Amino acid sequence: MCPAINFCEIMELKTGISINYFDDNEFMPLYNNIKIYKDTYLEFKNDGKEIRQAKFRNVSIIQGMMDKTVSYDDIKEFCLRNKLELITIENGKHELYDYDKEIMDLLIGDVFDGTL
Repeated sequence: MCPAINFCEIMELKTGISINYFDDNEFMPLYNNIKIYKDTYLEFKNDGKEIRQAKFRNVSIIQGMMDKTVSYDDIKEFCLRNKLELITIENGKHELYDYDKEIMDLLIGDVFDGTL
């Protein structure tokens, strides 16, 4: 759910920061008292590169088509390139909090029909 295959890029786009931000700041505040430190930022940046280059198998991605944080088109391209199942929630936004029942039905249905 709410995949962020490009978390660092999204963070940079939404906040306008780059690695230089940490020259003068110990951390970057996000929301709800969540802080991103330079080491974490660098890990996200490196992980993003590794995820894009990796080949995954047996993974389904559930993505909201109305997600304003993670581009649906980026996720669709990632799934096509890696031959992954993309399950879309038509009116779903980022994190899909309003779709718990639908997602549980998908996951539990897969367990009961033997596909997981």
